[in-house]
Amino acid sequence: MPHTAFWHSPLISAPRFLRPWLSERGSLTQCLIAHFPQFNVRVLQQGWQTPHLDERAVLHLPRRQMRVATREVLLCSKEKPLVFAHSITMRSSLRGGFHLFGRSGSRPLGALLFADPTIRRSHLSWCKLNRRHPLWQKAVAAAGPQAATLWARRSVFFSGNDQLLVTEVFLTDVFTPSILTPAASASK
Repeated sequence: MPHTAFWHSPLISAPRFLRPWLSERGSLTQCLIAHFPQFNVRVLQQGWQTPHLDERAVLHLPRRQMRVATREVLLCSKEKPLVFAHSITMRSSLRGGFHLFGRSGSRPLGALLFADPTIRRSHLSWCKLNRRHPLWQKAVAAAGPQAATLWARRSVFFSGNDQLLVTEVFLTDVFTPSILTPAASASK
């Protein structure tokens, strides 16, 4: 699955303590739950939005595709936001492979995706987002002041021909050198 060059920030340039979280191939939700027992999902928005330019390229959306089904949540520990998650899919996917997307409520989307063995995942891509990127702006609007740059990762989930693009933005001061890696968290 080709991603735009914008999402090919070298992982080696991410802070060392954040790299295991950015490169985790399993369920980020499960890793967060293992490390943050008071994990919860705060739904910010679920509805229809215009896809961002870099999202159009990833999903090969036709120019006439003006709106996509969108879900935005904060993954939190108690009230502290950890990750801003932004997911999109086309209308046809809501009637097909991702029919539960629109009805997931406050359940973590990762729990649905990783529970279905027929769903495949693309490789991960990373990006260091700055204030100009709409996802940085949305993360700040949802979680409050953040650093001038935030690391994010994205991948596409496939169910047959249906696609779901999931982007996760890691928030400031949450994942620090003192926080365990996902693998260490899962073994607790």
